[in-house]
Amino acid sequence: MRKIFEKFTPSDFRFLAEVFCRGGEEKVFLSLVEKDPETLDQILEDDLLFQRVAQDERFFVQVSPYLYFELLLRRAIRDIERESYTLERVGYRTVVPVFDGKKVLEVLARDALRDYLVELLVSFIRINHITVYIRRGRGIYLKKTLSDFDLDLLAELSERVDEPYRFIFLKRAGDIALFVSGIFPEQLFGELHASFAKRAWLRGFRGKGEELEEKGAELYRRASESSTAREYQLDSLLSYIAENFRFTKKPLNVMTDRYLTFRKYDIFQALLN
Repeated sequence: MRKIFEKFTPSDFRFLAEVFCRGGEEKVFLSLVEKDPETLDQILEDDLLFQRVAQDERFFVQVSPYLYFELLLRRAIRDIERESYTLERVGYRTVVPVFDGKKVLEVLARDALRDYLVELLVSFIRINHITVYIRRGRGIYLKKTLSDFDLDLLAELSERVDEPYRFIFLKRAGDIALFVSGIFPEQLFGELHASFAKRAWLRGFRGKGEELEEKGAELYRRASESSTAREYQLDSLLSYIAENFRFTKKPLNVMTDRYLTFRKYDIFQALLN
């Protein structure tokens, strides 16, 4: 069973019933999809469901971010299956077709990886602040509050703190690299989009497309080697993402190019404040 299904809310299931049921079928339908993961999995592939979510401007009022991103990820994967290639950005306005669809689908065959991508996208809807104590000497600690969207600072602090903070910082920094590479690839090359040129976090990533991929893979690799990763049973998955970072970001690229082009600045508006 996909673990992400456990994150779906009662409102999500009511929305599914509203889309597919007529008359007095709702109770039977809800009982079925809530108890039968295979049936739920089949229903989530339905074109009608995707169309309803894609066209509704009130998408987060009716469904949770987990269901929303799950549906978009499924559609992106279907697009890759149909076309067998992905578009890779080599400049601000230039993309080229890369026939790596088979490899991308192989990587995404892991349910745990799909779940991870959905969780990752949900995690960037809001930006959190963390207070940590950094050891400066024997018995001397510095209290510091930081944003969990500062990749460079998180990577730097991972060198100075003990577990479990080291793992938390490395993993989050890797997540930032994957998220930006996947959802905001146009900002990694050339000039920034004029509307967002003043955003400090975008300026920091400009011109760092390949470098960001390499850094993200390294951060995930180091996170996977942590004892905390083994404790959370994430060591194998994070190692796999590290080895396949470029392919893991591809469905996110398809998703943002086709289905999030205009919405992403509203969905992830916390990043732009």
